[in-house]
Amino acid sequence: MSQTIKGSNDSCFRSIALSKHGKEILESIIEQVLHKKVEILEFIDSEIGKVNKNLMEKRLDIVVKIDGIIANVEVNTNDYIYAKFFRNFVYLSSLFNRYCVKEDENGRKYYDLVTDIIQINLNFGRTDIDTDELIIENRFGNIKGHIIENLVSYDCFIDNIKKFCYDNGEIEQYKYLLMLDMTVKELKEFYPEDKVIKEYGDALMQYNKDPFIYPYSEEEEKDMLYYTVEKMAYKDGVQSGIEQNNIENARKMKENGIEISLISKITGLSEEEIAKL
Repeated sequence: MSQTIKGSNDSCFRSIALSKHGKEILESIIEQVLHKKVEILEFIDSEIGKVNKNLMEKRLDIVVKIDGIIANVEVNTNDYIYAKFFRNFVYLSSLFNRYCVKEDENGRKYYDLVTDIIQINLNFGRTDIDTDELIIENRFGNIKGHIIENLVSYDCFIDNIKKFCYDNGEIEQYKYLLMLDMTVKELKEFYPEDKVIKEYGDALMQYNKDPFIYPYSEEEEKDMLYYTVEKMAYKDGVQSGIEQNNIENARKMKENGIEISLISKITGLSEEEIAKL
């Protein structure tokens, strides 16, 4: 495999973040977004629970616990359309819902107004969000100024950052964000003495070398996701049709005086469901 996959590939980014030096690498990236020193205390389970049967299982890219912060880092490449802004807000809300309720020593539950729940979106390539901004901070509230202070997302537009840095010679302050869109070859000449960039480059090289870690191209993975969603939609549609057919049959049998227990055996519906028809 040629050494061309970059950290802008979400699978690659996850692998590097979870690699031997991933903690230090991720800390450096987050620091350049938040403009403050951070220390990751732990990586935490990032699965979002289903809220209904039709919701696909989704694992957030990276979720970490920092002192006073729960942070989710998402990678969006060449497809950060406006709709994804809303989708990512759903992920952020799910994370907030999971961690905003605390319990005191008396077992009383309360909403945590201290811990910041944040999402960092690293956006590469095409986007229909028309902006020249480097990093946009999104706060959530109402027009009266009531803001959920500890809920925030950051949209980082890497292409804009690259243009700003090279136009103005301001590379240092965003070098760890810039490295994410570089190949192994490009990284060798980019701050060769920087420890974090070297560790990142080594992890990226390892990722590119191992064909078993990422056997599919981005285009193949995109196709697989598309066809998987298509098949799931078809399966859900078929199942929904079967359920609706069973309900209609059960209703007709009930109208004809057939015993509920027998209807249940024939249709597979519970007696409680049939009784409500």
